[in-house]
Amino acid sequence: MSRDTSGTTLRHREQDIQERRTSLLPHIRWADAAVVGGVGAAGAFALSAGLLALGARVMARLPLVPQMGIRQRPDLAVRAVFPDRVHLDESSESRRAGYLALRQGGGGVHLRLGPVEGRPTPRTVARPVLARDTGAPLQVARTNVNGFFWAGTPWTAHGLPTEDVQVDSPVGYMPAWLVRPDEAAGSAPGNADTWAIFVHGHGSTRGESLRSIPLLHRLGLTTLAITYRNDAGGPASADSMYHLGSDEWEDTEAAIEYALANGARRIVLMGFSMGGGIVLRTSVRSAHRDAIAALVLDSPAVDWQDILIYHATALKAPRPMRRLALWMMTSNRGARIVRLHEPLALAEMTPDFYGRTLRHPTLLFHALDDATVPPAPSRRLAALLPDLVRFEPFEGASHTREWNRDPGRWERILAEFLVDTLDLGVDVGALELPLRDPASPPLPQSVGTRV
Repeated sequence: MSRDTSGTTLRHREQDIQERRTSLLPHIRWADAAVVGGVGAAGAFALSAGLLALGARVMARLPLVPQMGIRQRPDLAVRAVFPDRVHLDESSESRRAGYLALRQGGGGVHLRLGPVEGRPTPRTVARPVLARDTGAPLQVARTNVNGFFWAGTPWTAHGLPTEDVQVDSPVGYMPAWLVRPDEAAGSAPGNADTWAIFVHGHGSTRGESLRSIPLLHRLGLTTLAITYRNDAGGPASADSMYHLGSDEWEDTEAAIEYALANGARRIVLMGFSMGGGIVLRTSVRSAHRDAIAALVLDSPAVDWQDILIYHATALKAPRPMRRLALWMMTSNRGARIVRLHEPLALAEMTPDFYGRTLRHPTLLFHALDDATVPPAPSRRLAALLPDLVRFEPFEGASHTREWNRDPGRWERILAEFLVDTLDLGVDVGALELPLRDPASPPLPQSVGTRV
């Protein structure tokens, strides 16, 4: 009897344990799911954070890595070629008012074109051929737009004797063009000890100065068009990266010292795009601020944070990614992530900073259709210093293409500013501007290369 009772009791205990297990099973399954879900969430968070960091790093490095080769890729299609005109695919550049040039075959072909004169089809524009700087014919194929309009050197483009010189910068010797005034060739007398130093833009070349040099030569100024660190043919920095003017100003300072050692008494700094930002930074940090007489800025990078946020927003980068990219560029730890030798002083490159530190008379051109460097910071700088900064907006012009939009107006504004600021003793009203007609016949030594 006792055996039967024990068996019954044992069966009851086993049944009770099984029921408890059954009742706990949903809770065990939920616990398992919670563990798996927690691991998955952590993994997803890690993946998301990793993608955010990766995207920020790419965004931070994009403007810092020299990309000269990318600028040389053909960017416009030629659809038909006639002796007096060219038909081009319609694009924001080809349909824009003003002048442009085409380069093909690495400079083996170079044509200067006038303003749009018609639309042969709904998707093409016709531009007249003003001059052919090379003998080879333009092909019906893709081509490069040359926004500098002129090609080669001051000698090949304008017939101005040009010296190839070397400027000794903190990172090595930089090639530069030196063009001296010549009274026998029409240069105004007595101004040769005023030197204009040209600083080109991001990923650009000395050729950016070719639109300005003829006028300055006529005004009697000596001109020096420099390269800077990480340029093609120039010295590399310790990290081989652009610093957006944060360090490149030292190369402009070296050019100032070269000019002063070779007869300059006063300096005009002229900068395009990032070169404008470099000029601004030089003007407030130079040991030779008293020798700087004036600045001329063309679509300048006045505020790099504004520029970077503008382009990141256009790419629809999330706000945390934009903030992280700026942290990588401006902090010691972040700089190591993007392989910068040192963080960038972006906080010292803003309108507010220059509003407190700039002291030189400044002429500031900016294209209102600029989709590369938005004009708002330029406007702000001019508003902060209305007695020091002359702001000249250009309707219908793209980035650094104010001369192309209206060369006569651009040169007259520049000539008046320099004559008034420097007391050059030149009658601007007697000058026929633009000084070099865009349709000038090519010179015997004309080339189409980008230098």
